[in-house]
Amino acid sequence: MRFNMENKITPVEVLLDRAEAYARTSIDLFKLKATDKIAALLSNLVVGLIMLIVVTLIFVSLNIGIALLIGDLLGKAWLGFIILSGIYTCIGFVIYFIRNRWIKRPIRDSIINQLLDDEHLDDDQLSK
Repeated sequence: MRFNMENKITPVEVLLDRAEAYARTSIDLFKLKATDKIAALLSNLVVGLIMLIVVTLIFVSLNIGIALLIGDLLGKAWLGFIILSGIYTCIGFVIYFIRNRWIKRPIRDSIINQLLDDEHLDDDQLSK
């Protein structure tokens, strides 16, 4: 059997082919992980928005009932709505002053934890 120098593959060429395959695989893995993280984040966002809508509808209905009850007790329906609005204005000011610690920071941390939660996925895969 005779070997032709033109057909012989050098170790450098094999190494380059393997490096190229590794790079393509790494890029594909990165794309899949990014897609998984974005899908998880968006699904959590959609669930959160649906829950917010449901809670808002319940909250509005309940507050209309409370305002009418207060108004009935005071003899004027509009007075119940004014009192309840004043209470919620005070609550709004309190929330405004604690928004960074109680709202922004926990939401930011939750998003970061979801995006960087590779260890959790690896632990789940190992336990299967």
